[in-house]
Amino acid sequence: MPTDRPRAWIFDVDGTLALIGDRSPYDMRNVSIDTPNHPVVVAAQAFAAHPDVDALIVVSGRDETARRATEAWLTFNEIPFDRLLLRRTGDQRADNIVKAEIYDAHIEPHFTVIGVVDDRRSVVEMWRSRGLVCFQVADGDF
Repeated sequence: MPTDRPRAWIFDVDGTLALIGDRSPYDMRNVSIDTPNHPVVVAAQAFAAHPDVDALIVVSGRDETARRATEAWLTFNEIPFDRLLLRRTGDQRADNIVKAEIYDAHIEPHFTVIGVVDDRRSVVEMWRSRGLVCFQVADGDF
C-alpha cells in the first residue's frame, strides 16, 4: 500500500450509511428523510477517528441535484466525511460503472484506499476487481 498519499475509507450512502425506507432511490428531493444505518454510521465514525485514517470519502449513486441535501444529512447525523463524490446530473448508467469512473478519476490517483463499505453486489464486485477490500453490509442484489 503506497504511503505517500492520504489513507482513506470509502463509504456508500443509500443502503449503506442510509436506509431509504419507502423513498424511491431515484427520488433526490426527499433524501433528507432517510434513516441512518446505525451500525454503519458507528463504523464510519470509528474509522474516521482512527490515527491510520486520513480521509473518509463518500461515493454515492445519487446525482449532483442531491449534493446539498446529502451534505446536510451527513452532517446532521454526525457522519464524518472529507469528500462527497456524486454522479453527474442526468447520468443514468449503472452504479458500478459510475463509481468505477469516480474512483479512477478522483480517488485512485490521490488516495491510498484502506477499504470500502457498500451494499450493492455489482458495486462490491467492482471494488474487489480493483483489488480493494470491500465490506458488503446488505444483500444488495438489485
